Amino acid sequence: MFTKYFAMFVAAALVPIGISAPTRAEDMAAIVRDGKAILDVRLRSELVEQNGRSKEAAANTARVRAGYETGRVYGVGAAFDVDWIETIGGTNFNDTINGDTRYPVVADPEDFALNQLYLIADGTIPDSTFKLGRQRVIWDNARFIGNVGFRQNEQTFDAVRFNTDALTDTSLEYLFMEEAHRIFGRDSSAGRLNLKGHGLRAQYSGLKPLVVTPFVLLLDYDRANQAANSTASYGVLINAKRKLDGGLTAFFAGGMARQDDHGNNTGDFDLWYYNAEPGLGYGAWRLIAGVEQLDGNGTQSFRTPLATLHKFNGITDQFLTTPAAGLRDLYGKAKTTLPKIGGVGGIKLFGAYHQFSDDDGSIDYGDEWDIGIAKSFATNFGPITLSVQYADYEADNFSTDINKLWLTVGYKLKVK
Repeated sequence: MFTKYFAMFVAAALVPIGISAPTRAEDMAAIVRDGKAILDVRLRSELVEQNGRSKEAAANTARVRAGYETGRVYGVGAAFDVDWIETIGGTNFNDTINGDTRYPVVADPEDFALNQLYLIADGTIPDSTFKLGRQRVIWDNARFIGNVGFRQNEQTFDAVRFNTDALTDTSLEYLFMEEAHRIFGRDSSAGRLNLKGHGLRAQYSGLKPLVVTPFVLLLDYDRANQAANSTASYGVLINAKRKLDGGLTAFFAGGMARQDDHGNNTGDFDLWYYNAEPGLGYGAWRLIAGVEQLDGNGTQSFRTPLATLHKFNGITDQFLTTPAAGLRDLYGKAKTTLPKIGGVGGIKLFGAYHQFSDDDGSIDYGDEWDIGIAKSFATNFGPITLSVQYADYEADNFSTDINKLWLTVGYKLKVK
């Protein structure tokens, strides 16, 4: 169905009604002249030690993302990019496809695949954008829909999106998805999910300093083994930021949502999600204290399977699926950018601590420490970023002890 819709849009976009030959030639030149190349390269070494596994994982991988975005003709353009993920020095890890359970999982299997291919119309309807095709979708903080950008193979969707800012202080979006292309790659049975997904999102900024974003997300999966993820979620996200005396800045991020069974889900439930994250900023420092809770009823739990889950509940990824008894995450975070030291500035530091339990706090799951350092170097053709991250999860009544170390070098083309 995606192919049919895409072909129809291409045909409609390229019909040269009433356009003279010289004009068409100028338009074709603009497609190339105003276009830009896409190049995003990332090398990573990921080391994982996990109790219960006889070997330690050592995953050395490279990802090259390359593509092109055209210039606009009558407000219509197109873009594509492909991902090539390669293992360097042997597969000494469970890549989710090789089935080597002696090692911990590092979900970066080798792959070569189309990542994005879409048409975009952002100059035909005032203050509005229409996008059709395989595309990256990130809603707000990526808690409900994201691209899982941390992994080498990102998540994209065969989707139709319409966004408009035509109303004062209001942004509206409708999203239809029919296939999710996941991080596990084409060779994995979990690499592609067929679904019918409808999303409606509104963002209102007229209550300053509040930004309020109500949303509806309806997901219905075709496969029986994904039926538990067929859900209807109704929620609202809130963000605020205000300057205080003494150079302080107060900010808040939070939200709540209700999730019900939907479509092919054979369950009968209604579950809740809550998040509150107040914080203070001073100079380059930012301190956050937060709580996030996803309910569970012992059988079904509040789930966000299309989210960028790596961003939430600790970066060791122990809670990619919410436990049946739910999840409560009490956490604190700190981050800063260091002043120049020996002529070198822009070094970023972050740290976090998480304490995990079931949704009523009666079962202690475990706790986790996360730390990291990153530095970007500007070049004439785009930034080069170096980063080191380490995370240590200590299990009590959920999963097993695990620690992870990441060494990453990234480069993204930027042509002025």
